[in-house]
Amino acid sequence: THPHIHTTTVTTREETPGNKQLIAYIVANPGNTPTTHQLRTHLQRQLPDYMVPSTYVPLDQLPLTPNGKVDTKALPAPGHHRPELATTYAAPRTDTERTLAAIWSEILGIDTVGIHDNFFEMGGDSIVSIQMIARAKKFGVHLTPRLIFKNQTIAEIAVHAAATTPVDAEQGRVAGEVPLTPIQHWFFEKDLPTFDHFNQAELLVTDGLAPDVLRLALADLIEHHDALRLRCVDGPDGWRQYLDETVDTDILDVHDLSGVSDESLAAVSLDIAEETQQSLGLAKGPLLRAALLELGPTRGQRLLTVVHHLAVDGVSWRILLEDLGSCYERRAADLAPLLPAKTTSFRSWAQRLNGFADSAQARAEYAYWAEPKPAGRVPRDRDGRNDLGSAASVVAALSPEETRALLRDVPRVFSTQINDALLTALAHALRDWTGNDEILIGLEGHGREDLFPDVDLSRTVGWFTSVFPVALRLAPGATDPVASLDSVREQVARIPNKGVGYGILRHLGAPDMAAVLRRQPTPEVNFNYLGQFTRDLPGIGRYAGPDEPKGHSISPDGMRWNMLDVTAAVEGDTFGLYINYSTALHERRTVERLADGVVGHLRELIAGSADGAADARRESPGVPLTDVGDADMAAILKRFSI
Repeated sequence: THPHIHTTTVTTREETPGNKQLIAYIVANPGNTPTTHQLRTHLQRQLPDYMVPSTYVPLDQLPLTPNGKVDTKALPAPGHHRPELATTYAAPRTDTERTLAAIWSEILGIDTVGIHDNFFEMGGDSIVSIQMIARAKKFGVHLTPRLIFKNQTIAEIAVHAAATTPVDAEQGRVAGEVPLTPIQHWFFEKDLPTFDHFNQAELLVTDGLAPDVLRLALADLIEHHDALRLRCVDGPDGWRQYLDETVDTDILDVHDLSGVSDESLAAVSLDIAEETQQSLGLAKGPLLRAALLELGPTRGQRLLTVVHHLAVDGVSWRILLEDLGSCYERRAADLAPLLPAKTTSFRSWAQRLNGFADSAQARAEYAYWAEPKPAGRVPRDRDGRNDLGSAASVVAALSPEETRALLRDVPRVFSTQINDALLTALAHALRDWTGNDEILIGLEGHGREDLFPDVDLSRTVGWFTSVFPVALRLAPGATDPVASLDSVREQVARIPNKGVGYGILRHLGAPDMAAVLRRQPTPEVNFNYLGQFTRDLPGIGRYAGPDEPKGHSISPDGMRWNMLDVTAAVEGDTFGLYINYSTALHERRTVERLADGVVGHLRELIAGSADGAADARRESPGVPLTDVGDADMAAILKRFSI
């Protein structure tokens, strides 16, 4: 037993099927609570890795049964206690600090947040920061992305937030012509059989939603979020767009599938999803349509919401679904919707971007973006047609314990952010496959960058994504991602304004500069980190599983524009990596090896952070216990008996 531990018990938990983990519940001596790192180091000196607990939960006392034994059923679930950080806990002192601590606790899933805790060491990222800004605004605390990235702790943010001036934004229904943004130019340059069928969709598991109430709530979204009223027309001078004043109301279809058998349900649901996906129109609308599937009393409901990509992105979905839940609850209570104040309109942002293209600041970025790029080709297994009809995907994942380490330990130990770690792992996996030390990757960012001090996009719905090429260089012969992380982080830090300027210069800038950028090699691998999602959505339901049908979001008759699309996200407590590819170009096993390589290199980074030092090489102690037999498990638990 560690000298500063008064008592402890160790048990197994299976947070996800097939993934058993050892969890240590500890009661420390007063005033001498050791850190997680100290406990792990202590046990690693005495035990093999598979006997070292993966998670340590501090308690004031162990729950006991009436006969004095540990009540294992009363032990709390791990995962939401305060992680090991470089700082000790300091409680909030002011109303602003208490507000920010409550927001951090909610969006980061951590019960206890101190005012000196670092936002990024707690698992925060740029997308989460936008959520934090939107939530803080509800309580009258005005933040900006730049403020969060510069200060990073509640104590520092609270001081500067007091001096932040709230941004004025149009609160009424915004209408009229809107200039195209860089990502919209990118879209209309694509070779698509139809521009009407290019969507994003979310499928929710719901129960008890009333169609009439839901119809009102959906109309409330279109009323409040201007981008959902976009209209686009193709004329002699190219594509133009405007915001319509009309609110679409006939956008919900209700389908009674209660009489459909379990065996036929998936096929029938898929037909409805495909029909819904093909029902949008850029010229006359709508840009949002929903289908409510009534499956019967034991199977509940499914709500499929489809929005044209021109009006939505990953950050926008978080806003829309939260607002949908709020509007539904208000309408169900016969109350008018009560949504937070609107932030800078999509039209205003588009106008500002077009003006920024002619600025000295934008032109100053040109030298960086004009640097020569490598060809960036990836090997093919066969030469086929890279169309959307041949698209397929593979998935790889980390365990919940590994996910927590990736979000919290890796940023803390290596003084980095999650995106840098993901890019390092991807670059190493691509180098393992291609043999090239210089890797050309197309990066996607959320695009809501802090270009203008009088702009706030934290609650603005629309397609803001930035797409830009980055050439990552690994040291020749380097095999250890831990050794490469600093270099990759520095290369990413060189990107001006987090990449938003590339699209501005290429699509809105001076013709001579745009021509140079258009002649550069096109990345064949695209990467996008979507951030963190909770499974449950207050007031509306929860996300459906990945196997439930949503239909084709993009017409399968069109062409893909990358060889490989790599997407990463944290859903609930699990990190997932998704690689979309063409079966006409690559064997499934080839792409599976790439996905396994990325996840394997992430595990190396996690292992490197486990000892609390950047030069650590020891394997992470979070060893899955799937293959440990009952007898061995009993021996492990006996070893930790009090």
